[in-house]
Amino acid sequence: MKKIICSLLVVFCMVLPVICESWADSKSLKAADDYDKLAQEAFDKGDYALALELSQQAEVKRSEVEVVINERMVAAEIDSEKREEARKIAEANARAKKEAEARKSAEAQNNIALAENQLQWAKNAKGDVYYPMTYSAGEQAIENAKIAYKDGEYDSASFYAKEAISVLAEISDTTPLPQYYIVRPWDETKDCYWNISARSYVYNNPTLWENLYNANKANMEDPSNPDLIHPGMKIEIPSIAGEVRSGTYDSSITYDTFSIK
Repeated sequence: MKKIICSLLVVFCMVLPVICESWADSKSLKAADDYDKLAQEAFDKGDYALALELSQQAEVKRSEVEVVINERMVAAEIDSEKREEARKIAEANARAKKEAEARKSAEAQNNIALAENQLQWAKNAKGDVYYPMTYSAGEQAIENAKIAYKDGEYDSASFYAKEAISVLAEISDTTPLPQYYIVRPWDETKDCYWNISARSYVYNNPTLWENLYNANKANMEDPSNPDLIHPGMKIEIPSIAGEVRSGTYDSSITYDTFSIK
């Protein structure tokens, strides 16, 4: 019952202003009719001045109603125009938002495709073997991009895809220089730190031999004597100029010449 009463009150509050306005209009029109009757009575009695005055009062009342009605019609027309304008703006905003989302979606798809192409190139260049950490970081960034795209977060998807492209671009398609070297017999190769350092795939300069010695002397039988290296000994070739080194020297591979840039 309370719900019914509340509902009736709401409806009454909405309708009351309309009823009041209609009642005010009816009251003015009734007043005009009353003035007309009084004017007719005065005319019948021969009081023409009073009849004229009462007729004029009737016209004033009718004019008041006409003015009010005209104002309402103008207001209704303005409200209708505003509603139409608001509808058009809302539709335009909805279209713009939809188009923007479509552009972001297409851009994200394109960036993910570019990142996957970069990943494939890196794999063909054995980036997963020679640059495992960099390759893995790029792979993870692509996975993050795909998850973001699936969730509709297109800006984040593009960000991760671009990050993957940037990371994977650090992978070179050249074969990394060797990180290790197995000492061979002296009579075959004249292996010593000086000669090993002079080789193009090591430092291409014999005077840099101490880099080899310092990196390996802890594993030597006599750390104080750099000349005592033996066949079969695996020595490390430390990176001294930021160059990438990986794996053990293989005579069947053609390596680039080391240079300090």
